[in-house]
Amino acid sequence: MLNVASVFSRLGNPNSLIPLAVKDLSATAGMTAGSFVTGKEEGQDRFIDEMGTEVIWLMGIPAFKWIFDKTVFKAMGMDAKFDARNLKDKDVFEKIKQYAPTEKIKENIEKIGAKEKAFKGAAMAKFIVATTLTIASYIGLTRFKQNYTEKKIRENLIAEYNQQKEAQKKNEAKKVQTVNPTFKGLGSTLQSFAFSPVKNMWILDSAITAERLKDSRSPQEFIGYGIKEASTLLFMYYAGGKIQELLEKQASKQGKSIALDARVLENGFLKKAFEDGSILASLEEFKAISGSNVDLYEFLHKNPNNLVVETAKMSDVIEMYKEPQGLFKRAKVTDKIDTRKYIDIDGVKSIGAKLEELYSNYKTALSKGESSEKFFESVKTLKRKSIITNIGTCILALGVVTPAIMLAKRLAGKDDAEFQTKKEIREKLINEGLIA
Repeated sequence: MLNVASVFSRLGNPNSLIPLAVKDLSATAGMTAGSFVTGKEEGQDRFIDEMGTEVIWLMGIPAFKWIFDKTVFKAMGMDAKFDARNLKDKDVFEKIKQYAPTEKIKENIEKIGAKEKAFKGAAMAKFIVATTLTIASYIGLTRFKQNYTEKKIRENLIAEYNQQKEAQKKNEAKKVQTVNPTFKGLGSTLQSFAFSPVKNMWILDSAITAERLKDSRSPQEFIGYGIKEASTLLFMYYAGGKIQELLEKQASKQGKSIALDARVLENGFLKKAFEDGSILASLEEFKAISGSNVDLYEFLHKNPNNLVVETAKMSDVIEMYKEPQGLFKRAKVTDKIDTRKYIDIDGVKSIGAKLEELYSNYKTALSKGESSEKFFESVKTLKRKSIITNIGTCILALGVVTPAIMLAKRLAGKDDAEFQTKKEIREKLINEGLIA
């Protein structure tokens, strides 16, 4: 059964790859449609290229990381699911061991602690190797596609010339455009991006974009890539967050904070806690903790029923331990926190602040005669609209506006509608005497 709240949560999550996939698929569809306008063969070629690179782009880094886990980490005898960021704070690390969900996991964490330097090195190597191999896969596909398409152009031009000669009439050759798979990005710092799937993609896109622009075979291709890559960088990685931030500010001005995860805002537990006032005890309990990260980390384990902690769990800021159930069976979610996973303490504090703001909005709304039911329904609606507006704007920009700009530029320019590489190959064949 489709969980609507979960769908909106994933689409609104800046750390999820799903919004990136949705945006990139829209760009693929728009670019493919635009290519069909300038020629059927070019459109087909664009479709094959874009879908091929989509697979590499979305699955390359996760696949190579999985292989690294099953080979290097396994050979080292270390748990690849442990997040290296957990080693930053020695005091918190002791609590991570103390509250490990199973004895086996505790033993593995202790082993990692004893070989901290080696584990950190392997974790960084996994990121570097996975990213490098994915880039290499992309470049390999690009080289293959360029050679294949240019070969087909030569064959088609020669075949068309021979047919024209035999039939004694001149027909326009169909346009076949070499399309190189496209990615996005500008370089960034290695360490800070190593543990975020979205930032992994940003680094991958950075290298790929630089390679694509460097290897552009004509000004036509370079300008085309420049337009597309600039648009993709903007709406794939930057504009979405800014749009969401703006929409959240507008909602706050209406007295409706929508900063919490969609799953939280659509769940009845929060409405009930606001109505009976139990949210106040949780907020006071949470605010009473000292500023120490160790104290807060321990609080998360000792107070599972605190509503701030429950909200953090529902938002996946705190990940629960999933007990394996055997091959081909879904793991069972337990009531224990998976201490191998990194918990962003600042993220938990932010959830407390967001809950406090929403409760303040709630009390103000009630004082103005708004019912509890209407308040939460309005918050839920505003959250959904913000996510739809955010994703929709990026889809429009990537899938419609950018391809339209590229197509208009091609059709408006003098002798720019035909693919430049095809012109060059035709001239070469004429010089070789294979066609006239």
